[in-house]
Amino acid sequence: MKKIITISFCLAILFTSCSSILEPTVERIEDVDVVEMTRSKLELNAFMVLKNPNGFSLDLAKANMKAFVDDIELATIDQTFDTSMPANENFKMPINIKMDLDKLYRENPIAAIGKGIQIMSDKKLMVQFKGTIDVGKGMAKISVPIDQEEMVAF
Repeated sequence: MKKIITISFCLAILFTSCSSILEPTVERIEDVDVVEMTRSKLELNAFMVLKNPNGFSLDLAKANMKAFVDDIELATIDQTFDTSMPANENFKMPINIKMDLDKLYRENPIAAIGKGIQIMSDKKLMVQFKGTIDVGKGMAKISVPIDQEEMVAF
């Protein structure tokens, strides 16, 4: 009987802690570094700054996002992590973005030429990130939805 009560108590604490994790938020994209830039490809390394609003650190497990430019999916960001986000602080999550610019040309070749010239001259691009980031503490894990539009300057 004591084992049942102890197990029930542990499960209650576990489920309570799952619901008390506050979702981290995306603050900005920074420190963008161009790895490769051609007519058909743009590869960037950057940091997505996340704010952990919790009074305890969170384990960062995975990021699964898509990057859109002008509502066209140009990149998939599928990365796993084994790191911790400090409590009540910003955390720089490294991301690698490999954009297939040919998709812009296929959708609307005339507009894509203008977009390509803009990318080359302005060295910035409005990118929308959609997907999830998996975080948690111990056994308590949550999947945080991401839907963020950012001006990525490089």
